[in-house]
Amino acid sequence: MNSNKLTKNKITLDRYINLVMYSKKTGYYEKDKVFGRKGDFVTSPYISSIFGEIISIWITHHFTKRNVYNFNIFEIGAGEGLLALDIINTIHKFKSLNINFKYFIYEKSKFYKKKQKIKLKGKNIVWVNDLSNFKKKNCIILSNELIDAFPVKHLMKENNVWYEKYVRYNQEIKNFYLENIKINKDHEIYKKSYYPMNKLNFIEYEPDLENFLKKVSNLVKYCKNNIFITFDYGYNSIEFKNTLQAINKHKKVKIFNDIGNSDITHLVNFYYIKEIFKLNKVSNITYQSQSNFLINGGIKFRLQRILKILKNNKSKQKLKMSVKRLISKDQMGSLFKVFTAKI
Repeated sequence: MNSNKLTKNKITLDRYINLVMYSKKTGYYEKDKVFGRKGDFVTSPYISSIFGEIISIWITHHFTKRNVYNFNIFEIGAGEGLLALDIINTIHKFKSLNINFKYFIYEKSKFYKKKQKIKLKGKNIVWVNDLSNFKKKNCIILSNELIDAFPVKHLMKENNVWYEKYVRYNQEIKNFYLENIKINKDHEIYKKSYYPMNKLNFIEYEPDLENFLKKVSNLVKYCKNNIFITFDYGYNSIEFKNTLQAINKHKKVKIFNDIGNSDITHLVNFYYIKEIFKLNKVSNITYQSQSNFLINGGIKFRLQRILKILKNNKSKQKLKMSVKRLISKDQMGSLFKVFTAKI
């Protein structure tokens, strides 16, 4: 990425991430070949459609046990639209339940919105341009690997003094480097009461997340049947870990590697996601591993049913390996978490 914005003076770490990831013309998420085996990383929907099927069952159960058969699904950050396609196709199979639902998508990337409109053509999708104005009853608010894509700030404390990590550019050697700069008491971090700064020595937080979760909370509170569910890799701790990483062709690289063509991401600290929801008066929270969610949702039972139908041994083995990857504790099953919030 050749951008004057990156090479002038210094910019905060989150500002750097935002520029290289989301710039309208040259940002990472405005390019092809991000997702899947030919891209930089593989998300659960690309591993197997069975992932979307289990989510569909969960959504259907959430509403039908409340005697609700007309509902809405609102996906935030739908990528290429593969998860949406799996969910829609699966719910349409539940014909005996006489379900009627509408699917909405909020997508920040114009590039991926175009791809979604191609993949989901004829599926009656409504694209939403503003989270603040979206208000629907009986609504699932859904996201998969969304929060980890929010740009992060890094703050660290030394001798009881807080510093923030900035990105600088060395004109002589034409290279980027990181520098810690002392912050003042007017820094936004001091306004975020849920961070116990007297107990912490390091903070990795998403500056745009609080406002985003406030909007999500308003959607959840709009109706007692509304619920937010998100899938992401992360952990649950009052203390932060330094989890910032860049991924290129499925390998970890430095954040200044192939700028604009490497995914910069981090692990989500769900402890503080929960605290922000509580501030917004959304306190009915669940948190579990992806493995538990999928197994409790019947993924093993579904696997056995599909294996009985499949005749090709290669297809059977591929499906078994896909499910194993989704639920095994040494793969995605333990690292990935499922977080829900409702009133």
